[in-house]
Amino acid sequence: MLSTYHTHNVFCDGQKTPEDYVLAAIEKGFSAIGFSSHAPFLFDTGWTMKRENLSRYIESIKELKEKYSNQIQVYTGLETDYYPNCRDFRNHPGIEYTIGSVHFMYYNEENNKSLTVDGPMDEFRELLDSVFDRNVRRLVETYYDLVAEMVKTCPPDILGHLDIVKKNNSNSLFFSESHSWYRNKVEEVLDVISKSNVIVEVNTGGISRGYTAETYPSEWIMKLMRDMDIPVILNSDAHHPDWIDSYYAEAVEILKRSGYTRQKVLINGNWQDVPL
Repeated sequence: MLSTYHTHNVFCDGQKTPEDYVLAAIEKGFSAIGFSSHAPFLFDTGWTMKRENLSRYIESIKELKEKYSNQIQVYTGLETDYYPNCRDFRNHPGIEYTIGSVHFMYYNEENNKSLTVDGPMDEFRELLDSVFDRNVRRLVETYYDLVAEMVKTCPPDILGHLDIVKKNNSNSLFFSESHSWYRNKVEEVLDVISKSNVIVEVNTGGISRGYTAETYPSEWIMKLMRDMDIPVILNSDAHHPDWIDSYYAEAVEILKRSGYTRQKVLINGNWQDVPL
């Protein structure tokens, strides 16, 4: 069964309209597609949905759901960020699911300065140097602490790109995933996730956008997740309709090597297990 519930279109930082995504999904034989534009923020970001557009976004997806009901199932979601005083969209009218993510690790209200963990390299270096005093271990552990806090206090349906902290770490530029402190921290947050009902996505978006050479999360993390019986969902995090199934075949093989035989999907209005 082909599906993706992590997509971005013109309502946030993606390309093309929601209908372009639906048409691409139908052409590729998808059973379901979900929209997850970045939810409005309490401060300006330049890449999240504007607050005044939220109602129009929900209505646009609803119209597509009805228009293409005989060809594909369409769902309305949001990718919601976890940060101090963030808004909870989980029960917002018209929203059928949420993807919870941690992007922002610094915000200064006085000068509207914000820094994300997954921004371009210069932004990551600024975050590391100016906020964490060049202590990459403290940055990474703080990131995972925020993920764990989100799962405990505001659990989403899906956890987005679990180890996105590695985005700017090609060739272990800042840290090695084999370091015991890193692996211990990952296991710590997985233990928190395993006690929740949160689904962890296997996200191919870093590959399709040229940021990483592998999925989020790394294969060794998937194996730990399988040992802990943590459910997974395959998502493309597509920012263009052409990418809605990018690297899916490769990701499925990694999942199978990790011991997974099934994934969770939202189908017929319910979360269900289907074979990979």
